[in-house]
Amino acid sequence: MNMRNISRSTVLETVTHPYSVIDGKYGRRIAQKVHGDHLVRVVFEEYEDHLLIVTAYPSKPARYLGAHK
Repeated sequence: MNMRNISRSTVLETVTHPYSVIDGKYGRRIAQKVHGDHLVRVVFEEYEDHLLIVTAYPSKPARYLGAHK
């Protein structure tokens, strides 16, 4: 997150109020939300009592959402 200049609050907002959540590899989930002109994607694992954030990164919305925002 620090290397990609993504704040903790942005990651939490993306996971708690995502635009969408899709299945990822290895049973992981990916929460997506547009923040400004970037789509933030948060890869996480769900456990009974917590979430484990694996990584978070920005992307262009068109790459994953097409024309949708």
